[in-house]
Amino acid sequence: MGIDEIIELSPYQDKWKEIYEQEKRKLEPVFAEQAVEFAHIGSTSVEGMTAKPIVDILIGLKELQIGEWTDRQLVSMQYEHMLGVPGRIHYRKRTGLKINLQITEWDSTIWRDNLLFRDYLRSHPEQAHAYAEAKRNTLARGINTLLEYSDEKSGTIAGLLEKARDWAKG
Repeated sequence: MGIDEIIELSPYQDKWKEIYEQEKRKLEPVFAEQAVEFAHIGSTSVEGMTAKPIVDILIGLKELQIGEWTDRQLVSMQYEHMLGVPGRIHYRKRTGLKINLQITEWDSTIWRDNLLFRDYLRSHPEQAHAYAEAKRNTLARGINTLLEYSDEKSGTIAGLLEKARDWAKG
């Protein structure tokens, strides 16, 4: 499957928390020696948020390195390795449950920004609502493939992250 999949949005579902917890329990033994922390991120982690029905799991490692054994374990769990961005390793599962794994070094900028973005949206429902509306508007304009959709909302995310950083400073 190519990376540029069709995007759909869903109203918030309580089961997303359960899916995260269930998958985390399966992943913990795979990363037992490497992982410092797991986190549920993305729009499915923000209660009430419209989201792609794909649970995002962030895994913070001591070192950003995946060995062959770990890769084989993930493949056996029906994950496929995807091209990542610098500082992040990406796997996804699209059979049965839909899950994205974003693997990064614990306490890196990627780690901190993802948690800050999540926590800001959780603490600012009006901003979460505006972000959800922007996502719905993107789809309404016919932008419904992952790469174009992600590109389209990148400016909104950057603006929200800037607000989140100001919020975190107090």
